[in-house]
Amino acid sequence: MAPTIPTREIGTPGGLTATRNRRTGNTTYEVDPLEENRELRFPQSIPVYDRMRSQDGHIESIISAITLPVLKADWQLTGDVKPEVMALVRDSLGIPAAGEARARNLGYGISWREHVSQCAATLLWAGFMPFEQVYVVDEATGRVHLRKLAPRPPRTITNIEVGQDGGLEAIYQTPVWSPGASLLEEKRITVDRLVMYTHRKEGADWTGRSMLRSSYKHWLIKDVLLRLDAQAAERGSMGIPVVNYDKPEEKQLAEDIAENLRAGATAGVALPQSMKLTIIGVQGNTVDLVPRIRYHDQEIARSALAMFLDITSNENGSRALAEPILEVFMDSVQAFADGIAETATEHIVRDLVRLNFGDEEPYPELVAGDLKAARGIAVDHLKTLVDAGIIRPDDKLEDHQRSQYGLPERDTETTRTPQANQPVPAPSYSDTAVVQDELPGLQDLTEQLKQNTAARRRWYASRQADA
Repeated sequence: MAPTIPTREIGTPGGLTATRNRRTGNTTYEVDPLEENRELRFPQSIPVYDRMRSQDGHIESIISAITLPVLKADWQLTGDVKPEVMALVRDSLGIPAAGEARARNLGYGISWREHVSQCAATLLWAGFMPFEQVYVVDEATGRVHLRKLAPRPPRTITNIEVGQDGGLEAIYQTPVWSPGASLLEEKRITVDRLVMYTHRKEGADWTGRSMLRSSYKHWLIKDVLLRLDAQAAERGSMGIPVVNYDKPEEKQLAEDIAENLRAGATAGVALPQSMKLTIIGVQGNTVDLVPRIRYHDQEIARSALAMFLDITSNENGSRALAEPILEVFMDSVQAFADGIAETATEHIVRDLVRLNFGDEEPYPELVAGDLKAARGIAVDHLKTLVDAGIIRPDDKLEDHQRSQYGLPERDTETTRTPQANQPVPAPSYSDTAVVQDELPGLQDLTEQLKQNTAARRRWYASRQADA
């Protein structure tokens, strides 16, 4: 019996829900995030994550640590394709070949690094970042060029429509109010116009997973601790005002003075003789909240594999400890950059080639390069390789290192030849007078040491005899 070939799905990917339109009777599917915390389910999650990255400097530094290597990456187009295909894609994305000048085309083409800058940071904290493709047709050649990749920020997205199989169908965006508009309807942008970047997408949940999701608990506790620490500093630095009064009718006045008293250059209070004001400082031991705040900072960094950012605040931190941590972190950044490159290849480059050369035409692949190689090599590591004979210095290596460290170019006319290392001569007395002056003193000191040693030996022998 021939095996049955599966040609359709039976199960569902999860992360979606079905709704029926009462007027048309059609069933549509939309994203239903796989998230237990209702506050962190799209679209309620977007303001929360936006507040986290906007109000916490430590989180913002982690996002910058991830995005900066991606922006600095050596983005290139690779693949054995026709020269005219490669030229079209390079011009549209603004990625010239190595060593070539960048051509400026009026009316079309984008800046790829600007696009990555708009995409990377938002993709990390929001979990997804859509762009709308806009093309222009060159009437002279008939070629279709990419005019822009218009960002559609997650804050403006109200709904995401998917198919029954979990594939993306469309996104809905909040309309912009304009004078004279009678009815404002959500803008529906279909998938054929979209470039949808997602971070760790699960099932049909095209909202992805924010990098900040696992650090949400620590951020929440840290935010409370920071507020408590600020209140403790405010109250402890000024003290607590205590107002003593004799007459019952002065109670309200005493309470008002105690509640409204503030520190300042001209602050003060006038009291009748029957009242007395005392400022009481902190008494007893207080809880130091800084170690607890630092702990939550470390856990936030750990959730992004960016533990090296907290090495300087750790008493046991060292460069040797930071190196393996940094290696793991760079691997995660490389995977993040490769994900952006894969999405761009399949939904920007392929679409552009298909519109111009047909569905069967091979298209180039966009790659981010090796981010670890872009970091360069430390001077001491290079010296170790040279001393071991693994690398032999040459002119190209010197030019590269000069470029890496911002040093001026080589000048062969003024180059100094390094002298061979000379052994350091042993110190010696060349002046006979000095030797003659110091020698008697050395002889006297030696004789005195001999006498002291002999006296100690006689004393020890007499103790042994008495015992």
